[in-house]
Amino acid sequence: MYHSVYFLMLILFSLGITNIHAQDFENFDLNDYKWENRILIVFSPNTFNADYQNQSNELQKAESGVKERDLEVFYALKQSSASAKGQILPEAVTQNLRAQFNVSPSDFTTILIGKDGTEKLRSDESLSTKKLFEEIDSMPMRKLEMKNDGG
Repeated sequence: MYHSVYFLMLILFSLGITNIHAQDFENFDLNDYKWENRILIVFSPNTFNADYQNQSNELQKAESGVKERDLEVFYALKQSSASAKGQILPEAVTQNLRAQFNVSPSDFTTILIGKDGTEKLRSDESLSTKKLFEEIDSMPMRKLEMKNDGG
């Protein structure tokens, strides 16, 4: 048993999957990501929503840019389905986030939260990664990150 756990941890670390707390959605708290990650919450009534599908596709195509910007993406769906991909939040967490950000269950809304924990951008339609990345790259903390990384 010990060897299989060790082996699994070794695989996770080699794949760069070290942020295991991101999957612990029962105790989901946006403050757990403060100063470490930017958060994009995608609210949608369901996975059949055109904006949801566009947003999901945009983010999948730009995976390296998402990772480079320390962006964690969470999907808050009123009605989940087997076709849902990514980090899907449980219904109780979704309800709390809808109340916190004043988003109706029937609305599609995308909210960007900065590393400081404050809302930076809100859209009622899917965001292009170009617009999303421009918004993030204009933030003072991101400018400092790019300067320190030599880019």
